[in-house]
Amino acid sequence: QKVPFELPLQAGLVPRMLITITGTVNPNPNRFSLDFKKGNDVAFHFNPRFKEDNRKVIVCNSMFQNNWGKEDRTAPRFPFEAGKPFKVTNPILCEVDHFKVAVDDAHLLQYSFREKRLNEITKLCIAGDITLTSVTRRGVIRLQMGHG
Repeated sequence: QKVPFELPLQAGLVPRMLITITGTVNPNPNRFSLDFKKGNDVAFHFNPRFKEDNRKVIVCNSMFQNNWGKEDRTAPRFPFEAGKPFKVTNPILCEVDHFKVAVDDAHLLQYSFREKRLNEITKLCIAGDITLTSVTRRGVIRLQMGHG
């Protein structure tokens, strides 16, 4: 499945929603991104960069009214590799006020909500140097590529 890919979240994000994205990083990648969007605003931008100043870094941020906020570069590791498959999961929990991101079933980071109205976050946009295998939401498969 080619990117960019857009997953509509009709009712917005809801507590304990689980979104799982599986795919493969392209050979010789530069970057890819997952953007949880509210209209044109980006509530959560998750952006692994493979070649920023010859380093690998994950940048998280939010954009409101075309203005990016302060970049969060505190991810403790970089779990993506060129040409390798990956699984990203995003459980969204109501008792706390952040996104949690796990990669290949290991917790990677959490990102505090800068947009509190979760029901207004109605799109997940996936773009960049990856090939998608599947995108699932709360156990409902939205995109599943044929095997073989």
